Amino acid sequence: MTQTWTVDSLMGALQAADGFECTRSETAPDVLVATVEAEGDFPIHVSIGSGQILSAAILWPRDMQDDSEAFEAMMLCSHKVLLPLSALSVDTIDGREYYELFGSIAQGSSLDDILTEITTLAQNALELARELGPKSLSGDAQ
Repeated sequence: MTQTWTVDSLMGALQAADGFECTRSETAPDVLVATVEAEGDFPIHVSIGSGQILSAAILWPRDMQDDSEAFEAMMLCSHKVLLPLSALSVDTIDGREYYELFGSIAQGSSLDDILTEITTLAQNALELARELGPKSLSGDAQ
């Protein structure tokens, strides 16, 4: 039996899942903010629409990235290897461009598959920030 998730049913399932926390976004009530304890509580924004569940992690401002054009070219060529189940985009938030890591899964997916999607996105976001993010994010600022 396949479940078609709603915001409310997914929120309840994420709240009940071991190692996960979930709340509604304060600014967008149809968006959930999930965190995975084992992945540093990195906030993952989760929304449902058009038959899919979209999960996204806001990373850092594009203008903080050293040589953003080279970073973006490298990511376009290697994202399948570096970021399983995830893709990188640039989105504008309050007039400033940010890198965003995102993934999607069918709205009728099992809870286990959704948890894997969210966990993998959190892992990828943390790894990307540590390995390739601005020096100030990784603690290497001089």
